Amino acid sequence: MTRMKKLTAIFVFSVVMLVSCKTAAVSDFNKIQQIIKSNTWVLQDESGSVYGFNGQEVTMNFIEDNGLQAAGFAGCNNYFSGVELYPDKITFTQPGSTMMACPDMDGENAFLDLLTQVNDYEIVGSEFNLYKDKIILMRFRAK
Repeated sequence: MTRMKKLTAIFVFSVVMLVSCKTAAVSDFNKIQQIIKSNTWVLQDESGSVYGFNGQEVTMNFIEDNGLQAAGFAGCNNYFSGVELYPDKITFTQPGSTMMACPDMDGENAFLDLLTQVNDYEIVGSEFNLYKDKIILMRFRAK
């Protein structure tokens, strides 16, 4: 094989591999979006036990409503937040909530504050983990 044919073959092979990788990444992201949007997520502690405030589970659902939205129960109030989801990051806008008063609002307030700090995520089996940079902030599992 001549040198030019070898270079052409290597170039064609490289382009095919790059296109294949990009297609797989898009396909994987579509699967990830489907997993995230099709589950109700329940907050859990480090040991995997359900974690809540005021004796109630903290939950998160994702819905398409003028863009992607997160909504759920924060332990006393229902909350909602805009979401930007990409293959390599996720962000939440400042959440809004109903205005019920409960005996202990500290946990709920901390949860809502942490949402605004999230900038990364991963799906591992039935778990949905939210990070700030490389530090895990919250762990959820599919309900």
